[in-house]
Amino acid sequence: MYTKTFDQLTKDELYALLKLRQQVFIVEQASIYSDLDDYDQQAIHFLESDPPDHLIAYARYRKVLQSDEVKIERVVLAAQARGLGLGKSLIVAILKDIKGAYPEAKITLSSQIDASEFYQRLGFVEFGEKYDDGGIMHIGMVYQA
Repeated sequence: MYTKTFDQLTKDELYALLKLRQQVFIVEQASIYSDLDDYDQQAIHFLESDPPDHLIAYARYRKVLQSDEVKIERVVLAAQARGLGLGKSLIVAILKDIKGAYPEAKITLSSQIDASEFYQRLGFVEFGEKYDDGGIMHIGMVYQA
């Protein structure tokens, strides 16, 4: 697993991460939403490939401007990478990176309802009301170390 800023991403890496997000979030989950949200440029990107030229896991985090909050976003695994512990490894690596860069920041994410138990096992708790995002119900979650 490795990390890069937007400017460090190669064209091939950017294409691969956008393709994986589109395949899972838009095609597989049949959710029509605007994935390109102008936050990729501000984010730290986590990528895992296997073999080295095939992206199987991805997530990003970004510091919210004018706030002491860091958001984990776009957590996605290719179908063949699910159920192998890679999602946990990805979130643990992101949390470690965030804690090093922003030790006092509140860490949040928006979880699909079906994935909230996964995040709870990693120390997140739900907050706020459930809401529809692109036809899929979500809930806000905050990390409680």
